[in-house]
Amino acid sequence: MSTALKIGKWTGFALLALIAVVGLLLMDRYGAARQSVDAHDGSFQLAGLSAPVEIIRDENSVPHIFGTSEEDVAFGLGVTHAQDRLWQMELFRRVGQGRLAELLGSFALPADRYLRTLDLYGQAQATVSDLAPETQSLLAAYAAGVNSYLAQREIPLPPEFLFMAHTPDPWVPADSVVMIKLLALGLSGNATRELSRARLAEVLTTDQLAAFFPPYPGDGPVALPDLASLYADTPIREAAAAIPDIGPKGASNNWVVDGSHTASGKPLLANDPHLGMLAPSIWYLAHLAYPDRNVVGGTIAGVPSVVLGRNDHIAWGYTNTGPDTQDLYVEKLNPDNPGEYLTPEGYQAFDERTEIIKVRFGEDELFTIRSTRNGPVLPSDFFGADELIEEGHVISLSWTAFASPDLTIEAGHNITKAQNFEEFRNALRSYVAPMQNMVFANVEGEIGFIAPAQIPVRNEAHETQGLIPTPGWKAENSWTGRIPFEGLPQTFNPTSGKIVTANNKIVSDSYPYSITKQWDLPYRAERIEELLAASTAHTVDSFNVMLMDNGSSFAAKFTPLLLTMAADAPETAAVRARLAEWDHRMDGDKPEPILFLSWMRELTRLVYADELKEEFASRWRFHPVFMEQVLTGVEGKEAWCDNTTTLNVEESCSALVDEALTKALADSKERFGDDMNAWRWDEAHPVVNRHIPGSFLPLLGDALTIVRPSSGGNHTINRGQHSIGSSNPFDNIHAAGYRAVYDLADLDASRYMISTGQSGNPFSPDFDHLATDWAEGGSITIATDRASIAAKSRMELTPAP
Repeated sequence: MSTALKIGKWTGFALLALIAVVGLLLMDRYGAARQSVDAHDGSFQLAGLSAPVEIIRDENSVPHIFGTSEEDVAFGLGVTHAQDRLWQMELFRRVGQGRLAELLGSFALPADRYLRTLDLYGQAQATVSDLAPETQSLLAAYAAGVNSYLAQREIPLPPEFLFMAHTPDPWVPADSVVMIKLLALGLSGNATRELSRARLAEVLTTDQLAAFFPPYPGDGPVALPDLASLYADTPIREAAAAIPDIGPKGASNNWVVDGSHTASGKPLLANDPHLGMLAPSIWYLAHLAYPDRNVVGGTIAGVPSVVLGRNDHIAWGYTNTGPDTQDLYVEKLNPDNPGEYLTPEGYQAFDERTEIIKVRFGEDELFTIRSTRNGPVLPSDFFGADELIEEGHVISLSWTAFASPDLTIEAGHNITKAQNFEEFRNALRSYVAPMQNMVFANVEGEIGFIAPAQIPVRNEAHETQGLIPTPGWKAENSWTGRIPFEGLPQTFNPTSGKIVTANNKIVSDSYPYSITKQWDLPYRAERIEELLAASTAHTVDSFNVMLMDNGSSFAAKFTPLLLTMAADAPETAAVRARLAEWDHRMDGDKPEPILFLSWMRELTRLVYADELKEEFASRWRFHPVFMEQVLTGVEGKEAWCDNTTTLNVEESCSALVDEALTKALADSKERFGDDMNAWRWDEAHPVVNRHIPGSFLPLLGDALTIVRPSSGGNHTINRGQHSIGSSNPFDNIHAAGYRAVYDLADLDASRYMISTGQSGNPFSPDFDHLATDWAEGGSITIATDRASIAAKSRMELTPAP
């Protein structure tokens, strides 16, 4: 990061902090922040309604919205989202629009430049007119609900708006569409991974690269091209140096079984999508009582439908497939005319457009965006500024989510109307992105699976097969089409009676298309299969227990291996004895997870930090397949244990195992104290739900961050992802923000939970009211029968005269 950017960043934070302090002082005097919490009670006449709507919030603050048309129910959802999640809606909308700097100042300019370049909001605006009339009406009604509520709101806006001295613009349908585009962006990481590999090519040989990125278990090796010849006259390695390695792009579990595996004889379906932990959670629970059906589950503020959930006939759940839908291209400029770039047919002019980015506390910026036949040219400052890209080249991005029309938001609403798998499947024909593993069940006993999206088909002669950036001027590197809908991974009523996905490989070796070469490891999927096989009489309770399962196949694989290699040293005897008796569960009340993970953390550093050199810090992870191959000496990979910085000394893997254990024990005592018996994994591994931007501001950060002790780990069903290269290497920052188990024998007996609370207002008791239950594995039911709802508050909405 340049010095100017650092100064701009911290100046922006300082100004925001000053605003926050002044705002707090004023609000302490006048109590405005506390007055901003909506009571959720009363009668309101609102413009945009066609008939009365009733909103009942139950004892868990879940809104039950009753209306006589789809549009009126969407209107009611717009009201509840605006009441409870207005800042979240405003923040995400501005991200999608590329308008953060207008609110937060100059340090947000790089993000704005990137999002303006992708033009997600322009695509969202264009999408609205492509949608079916009924979908357009739904979006318009939702927007009317948001705006009509805000127009008559008599209490102050939520505290973030007061701190920022900001009033939101009216909501429009494109704002809802861009939410889905943002979700697709957040679950797509191929571009950064391509650059990560290219950057590592600067410090690793081709053989070392192949070893460090081994294939999925059971798959053949992934061939990389000769990088020296491929990049002979391109600057991609330098450009790659500016791209952060941002880690997993979503990880989740879902599974479904038919009646042969359940006590009721009807299907059960479980789902827990894993995303970055935010305060409030991205998920918001709701019951939408349409005239013809009930739909219950997780909504996203800004989107007028249930995203994950059930209706009166079916239930569905998603996990991220992780497909390779992005390619980066190195484009060569015409040396005689920088307004042109090289194509297979010769030089061609860029398409250009210019936009103004407004900057709070600074000067507005005139920003020019260029596009090529492969896609938009990414901004130089996002990729490391001018010094990182040699003159005469730029980088462009191809991504299937740029497809038009993108009717994903319409497909998502249409599945809420399905009653069987064929209707569910057909509703997804217009789905573009993000690719999700969707499992299905219905009350008739059907189960099914499909992974819909637009996935590129690459030419067999493509030089990199999407693994690293490729020359954009060669015709053979262009995509040749998309996987046809009928060719997408899908199954219906399998003979096994069960379907499991956990970001693992979902296709057989005979599948004719390439979806990705970067499947998540199968640890969680194998554990789910193991637990499913343990009973043929599963219940909602047994599925809830599975969602919170802390058994670690990763620990079960590596703990015995490390103990076998470790020397019988007195100073580590107590640690080794504990680990020898350990059941490999990442339970919160145990010290063993700390010991094991600290040991593995130090060992990974000793094994490959010397080879990766300056690239190590951003790529410090467990790399289980690679580490297992190194420690077991597969194909000579034990050579990684020899420290390249020591001359005339050949270190063994066993020696590194001992050194790592000694270092891990010292580090753990420094972090957690000398008394190993007092160590608890849930205290070392708290879930940290961060408020944006509040958690990153001085004085306010702790108050706006929701923290709870948590169990689980990177490779457990109860996933609690932590980053071992960070200053807090065990903080749980990526987990199941939403959990659900759907009972197709009695859908009202289905169970739900989100990670924080229903409200995004830090002064509301509902800001974190579910956080402790979430951490402890609790769940709630959501009734659909009006008479069964334990009402905590009630709102009557009627059309304005």
